[in-house]
Amino acid sequence: MKFNYPVLAHPEKCQHCKTCMNACPLGAIVDIDPRFKVDISRCKTRIDCFYCVMNCKSGALTLKQADAEENINIVRQ
Repeated sequence: MKFNYPVLAHPEKCQHCKTCMNACPLGAIVDIDPRFKVDISRCKTRIDCFYCVMNCKSGALTLKQADAEENINIVRQ
């Protein structure tokens, strides 16, 4: 299965609440004031995670639409 980074960052929507950082079990999100940075090499180790996206209330992190549909199909299998 190929993996292209499915999380889209929208920094202009970020409220700097650090919820995504706290939700990430891999520590892939780091706070670099005034923005956050995603360590993609860590994030790629868990294709089924997306805790950062699920916990982001401001919409600063979203899934690419095609990947979201593909992941739903994988879960259904």
